[in-house]
Amino acid sequence: MKRTCPLLAGVLAIGAPTAAQPSSSGTELWVTFMENLDLQFNTPPYFELVISSDVSTQGEVQVPYTGFAIPFTVQAQDDTVITLPTNIYYPQGDEAVFNFGLRVVADDPVSVYAYHHRLYFSEACMALPVERLGAEYLVLAHEDAVATQPSAFAVLATVDSTVVEVVPSVLTVGFRPPGVPYTAVLDAGQVFQQQAFGDLSGSRVRSLDPQKPIAVFAGAKQARVNCALSADDHLFQQVEPLSGWGRIFRIVPFLGRGGDELRVLASVDGTTVELTGQAPVVVDSGEVASFFAAVPLTVQSSAPVAVGQFNDSQSCNPAMGDPCYLWVHPFDRTDQRVIWTALTGAGTPYHYVNIVAQGEAGPPVVLLDAVDISSQLQPMAGVSGVFWGQFPVSAGLHRVESAQGFQAWAYGMGDYNSYAFPLGYGIADLTTSMSPTPGSGSAPGAWVLASGAVLDRTRAGLPPQAALVLHEATGRVVRRIGPGEAVRVPDVAGSYVLYAPGSATGPVRVLVH
Repeated sequence: MKRTCPLLAGVLAIGAPTAAQPSSSGTELWVTFMENLDLQFNTPPYFELVISSDVSTQGEVQVPYTGFAIPFTVQAQDDTVITLPTNIYYPQGDEAVFNFGLRVVADDPVSVYAYHHRLYFSEACMALPVERLGAEYLVLAHEDAVATQPSAFAVLATVDSTVVEVVPSVLTVGFRPPGVPYTAVLDAGQVFQQQAFGDLSGSRVRSLDPQKPIAVFAGAKQARVNCALSADDHLFQQVEPLSGWGRIFRIVPFLGRGGDELRVLASVDGTTVELTGQAPVVVDSGEVASFFAAVPLTVQSSAPVAVGQFNDSQSCNPAMGDPCYLWVHPFDRTDQRVIWTALTGAGTPYHYVNIVAQGEAGPPVVLLDAVDISSQLQPMAGVSGVFWGQFPVSAGLHRVESAQGFQAWAYGMGDYNSYAFPLGYGIADLTTSMSPTPGSGSAPGAWVLASGAVLDRTRAGLPPQAALVLHEATGRVVRRIGPGEAVRVPDVAGSYVLYAPGSATGPVRVLVH
């Protein structure tokens, strides 16, 4: 595969706010699935990968164990949906080893979202790039409320001859005692699955060689969540290693559900966990504290923790939708643009996105599918300058953009079915531009940028080597820009016009916020 240069797609990054933080996109990402409902029931499962990129690129979805590969291309600021060949893409049973873990490689960074479609048992996750993987994990999973189906996690090796040490937190299906370590040896692309009828949260998983990172996925084969009399659903998320945990999290409940269960897993003894409006709780390493979140709130801890958000079973919900698991990233991990496709699959026809954004004097400009939704954002209680929103969306391609940075989570609901996944962090730098369509609620047809940002001439249709004039909407000249000089917009918010004197190119409107 040839390597393309990101600047060719019109992305010019200067002083990027996201540069100091890690990214959930990359040129090498690993993903597997976990065991779902027994195969003799319901319809067969099928699996899809949504791959998006800020630049036009190409790559492959590989099965490293066999060498099978599916090539793909993706256009700049777009995505491509890959339906995997008919097969089962997960191990079956406790301590089962599966040879067909997936590796996504690309010439340029991509984001990957993995959908596991199954009638009444769908779920999805965001895949992590190899740079975000580690050697040390604590598992955040969930038990079935009536203990008839197993909690579970799966470990995917990225390097041959990886020795994985597992210390289960509870008695496993294969009678591994809690607290007693044992090992499994995996080659690249091999997956090891652990199951237990108790909650496997707090189990420790590590690669004995720090140079051989592993990917860990967790949840439950099936689980009833806070509702013993209802149907169960599959739970599945990729978890971050201990190095990826944090101390401050913003929580927005799933829309119309009446509130969600929050699980907070501690990494060190004596960790104090506080939720907005609730009494603090102290938990030790490997212990889980459970809370209920009916309104948007903040989780804050004295040491790094992991946070999972869980939808209740449908019979205990005021609306349609069964259990799903959402991994919540710390709030210092934000993005400026995310792109994904909402897939209805086998019964999740109602799609949503939750957004949390930061502003100073008020809500920042946030575009959802090129429509300014900032007026619909509400202040989060207990903290200044943080705003949230819950938005229904249709099936299909979507994007959220804001130069101020935000977090977003996608989810879908159906009759006794659901999915949820985070939409990533550190992927896009909107010192490049956002272009809303007419009637967006911002300046129709304008380029929307943060103060002091740089506008790419080529994307804006301006002559690359021409002299330019920038003036206010009133006509007062603000700045003259030399041929080939970077087009940096003013630091003062407002509406501006940019043009090339003597050129047939029309003026370009710029909205600075």
